[in-house]
Amino acid sequence: MTDDGLTREQAAEILREAVPGAEVTGVVRLVGGGVSGAYEVLCADPEQNVVIKVYGDREGWRLSKEISVYRLLRQHGVTKIPRLLTGAGSDGLLGRAYLVMSKLRGVAADRLSPEMSDADLRSLYRQMGELVAQIHTISQEAYGYRGTEIIDPQPTNEACMKSVLARASGAYLEATGDRELYEAAREYVSARTELFALCEAPVLIHNDFHEGNIIVEQTVDGPVISGVIDVENAMAGDPIVDLSKTHSYSIRGSQVKLEGLFEGYGGAIVEWERRFRLFQMVHLFELWGFFYGREPGTPEGIIEDIRGLIAAG
Repeated sequence: MTDDGLTREQAAEILREAVPGAEVTGVVRLVGGGVSGAYEVLCADPEQNVVIKVYGDREGWRLSKEISVYRLLRQHGVTKIPRLLTGAGSDGLLGRAYLVMSKLRGVAADRLSPEMSDADLRSLYRQMGELVAQIHTISQEAYGYRGTEIIDPQPTNEACMKSVLARASGAYLEATGDRELYEAAREYVSARTELFALCEAPVLIHNDFHEGNIIVEQTVDGPVISGVIDVENAMAGDPIVDLSKTHSYSIRGSQVKLEGLFEGYGGAIVEWERRFRLFQMVHLFELWGFFYGREPGTPEGIIEDIRGLIAAG
């Protein structure tokens, strides 16, 4: 492993066991990957291409988590996910934990959607709604962030989401000293806590369900989703977490996308507009924390979004 990423030689060594007989021709770093590095390993036979996800130092727990969540999904009949081929901890070939997965056919939906017709967008989002609805059939015993099990389980949706907000907004307060916005956000959520009780029971949540993590093929009959990736953020909680993130990150006011999502999901959600805004408040503070110190200018834009959300009531 080098500072430049996964080398062709390292990839070839890993594939000797994972994909016997594969001839590695190159390695391409994929866009995204969150806090991990994701690489497509190119083979002479494209059907043998794989994705290797490499985790940061002291982040072997992310490997264990992703294996656990992918296995849980497949055990419950969710097949539109990568196949797990092999992996290793920090004592393996790379000196860092890594996971080898099959390469799903197609590309991330956000690369194709800007050029799609309304009919194709509706089809794409109908399939996304069906897929996330299938994930949401997997019941969980409590609310909270998932590792290989639920960490710090909470008995109610309200307790869980207030804990998430306290952590994310507390980090904002510590970094900026902006107590005015911190208190305004807490008041915004406290005035709407009855919406948390609309969740009947916790389910498995992808927690990053948007076009960038949906792999799709564009066919003569329209877009076909081949799978969802990146389960690093998975948690147990309110299905609205996924739907509101999809709305905030990818739908962005598109009525066609929204209608397609709800059609696939099985219908519009009770009080969805108010619930989406409530959960967006929490998401935005989490998003600010992710980008803070990484992308100049981005955190300031997120804070303006938070202010706008509060002002809109």
